[in-house]
Amino acid sequence: MAIIDIWIQLENRPWDCCPNGIDRMTGTHFPSIGVLNGHNVYKPLGTVSASKPFGEDALIFRRYTANWAAPDDRKINPWDLNEPDPTNTGTKGTIPGPVIECNVGDSVLVHFRNMDSRTGVDVLARTHSIHPHGIVFQNTSDGAYPLSPPDSTQPVGAEAAQWTAIGMTGPNKMGDRVPPGSTFTYTWDTHGWQATAGIWLYHDHSICDMDNVNLGAIGILVVHNLADTNNDFVITPADLPNGSFTGSPVSITCFPFPLNPAITTLPNDLTGLSVPRPVPPAPAPPMPGMTMSVPATKKKKGAAATAAPVVPKPGANVIATVGPPILDRLVDRGGTLLELDQTLTTVVRFCTRNYRTPPAKGLYLMLFHELTGAPGMSMAINGRVLLGNTPTIVSGIATKMRFGVVGMNNNAFHTFHLHGHRWVIPGADGTTPGAIQTSAQVQAVSQFEDTRIFGPANSFGFTINGAAGSFMRAGGPSPNDAKGEWHMHCHVLSHMMGGMMGSLLIVGGGETASTLPSGVPCPTAVVATPNTFVVQNTLFTPVSITASSGATVNFDFEEAGHTVTTSTGSASNIEINGPNGLGTSPTNKTVAVTPIPTMKTFMVMGNLGDQIKFECGIHGPNMHGTITIV
Repeated sequence: MAIIDIWIQLENRPWDCCPNGIDRMTGTHFPSIGVLNGHNVYKPLGTVSASKPFGEDALIFRRYTANWAAPDDRKINPWDLNEPDPTNTGTKGTIPGPVIECNVGDSVLVHFRNMDSRTGVDVLARTHSIHPHGIVFQNTSDGAYPLSPPDSTQPVGAEAAQWTAIGMTGPNKMGDRVPPGSTFTYTWDTHGWQATAGIWLYHDHSICDMDNVNLGAIGILVVHNLADTNNDFVITPADLPNGSFTGSPVSITCFPFPLNPAITTLPNDLTGLSVPRPVPPAPAPPMPGMTMSVPATKKKKGAAATAAPVVPKPGANVIATVGPPILDRLVDRGGTLLELDQTLTTVVRFCTRNYRTPPAKGLYLMLFHELTGAPGMSMAINGRVLLGNTPTIVSGIATKMRFGVVGMNNNAFHTFHLHGHRWVIPGADGTTPGAIQTSAQVQAVSQFEDTRIFGPANSFGFTINGAAGSFMRAGGPSPNDAKGEWHMHCHVLSHMMGGMMGSLLIVGGGETASTLPSGVPCPTAVVATPNTFVVQNTLFTPVSITASSGATVNFDFEEAGHTVTTSTGSASNIEINGPNGLGTSPTNKTVAVTPIPTMKTFMVMGNLGDQIKFECGIHGPNMHGTITIV
């Protein structure tokens, strides 16, 4: 077995929990209302606005290479259609933090560095730790304030000033309160115990643990059991989109325009570029799995390598081949991608989005948790809220899907519901403590289910065989029956509509990656029932109805400031004195409409074909209606 070294740094970063600016459940688009400070979750560079930004910095556990030399960012779910680029050209980390993976029998060394640099926050509130669930550790590696004792194997050394600043004057570090600028190494172990296998949680457990977790200081720990060949597996590069942990489930292929002369651009076309750039454009990092060309530069003999590039003529660098796009020259026109030339004056290729071939096996991890950084946007999956931002997991018609679901909320329980699919929760194959501890989790311990309840810090995993004919898959026995998009959400409906809604998208590979379905809001305005006029928004709704003689007609006043009259009358009363006796009294008068809402009822009297026209006595003919006797 192996010793796994993981290097993690806690950083404070801006965060947008709704980066795509849409709720596909209701079809609602959100305007840009805030600015991420020097950080752009949509595009590679620049400072731009965001739809649902945190009002304060998020706290992000971020993966690094050895000795924190450089970020080693990876997506939580590489097959998530909505998860942004987590690298320095994107979100600079993820919520939840990096997935820590090991196998039964492995030991894990988590090298942690606290780089919380928030200003105006007390140094004690900026202490952090990492506490794991499910795995084995000594109390020095528990990370649970204030119970973890000093670790005699880790002297404070050159970090003495930082530890002194939080009141720690002893010679050794404490893993439950790592001060800003300091480090601690946690040792976790499995000891070969099958009981450690599963999907677990890790999180900050220091002085302000609740606040920190609600700001994103949380992650997922996966302990694989390779003896469980039915349910568990380890992802390899062949199972990743284009072989990359930061890849995209969608590929972009561009084709040359067969037109002559070429199509030219207008100035407003450049507003759709990924990043507005001067001519010639500077190189930008490619999206994972895609290549890009860099404009050649000319220099005089002996000149420095940084000599300014020659500005090309319009139409230069026309690409006449089929292939990946040059990303910083793409514009989106109503879902159609167009690639411009190097001068940004000519359209040279049109591009299509297509789903990559889905994997034979996929690991899909989801944290259902509460965020406090974005007002009104608390119910999150993997740091995002609302369908269109939360995970839309891409899978294949035969993909073996392993799901890991974790919960963390202040006071709420959730249910995980996956439309059309069924699963069982596997457990240990044994009945005695010894047998349970040493057996693989291959015995079903639940009925077939499509909804499972879980609470704060609960976690569970299960595997769905996607092969055709499997009774766990959606759609039916035929190979293509499962294709399409399936809801995946918390079935506490207020949580779902509050943002805790994602989806599973099953494709064959190669299909056009077009816009996915979007809904409309549930109507909240009062809808008129038969023979009822709603009085609201300076309108009678509907404008006209039909009614038989002797029937009743209702006027449902949903706001003040209106009357109903068929002739000039008192503005403070409802007056009905139509030619055919609309009303129930000789005077056809009623009392003033108070309070609001108020329902007023009248009787319709007339002959076949008669029309009774009325209006608001305050707003006049501009607010009118008609009753036709039938």
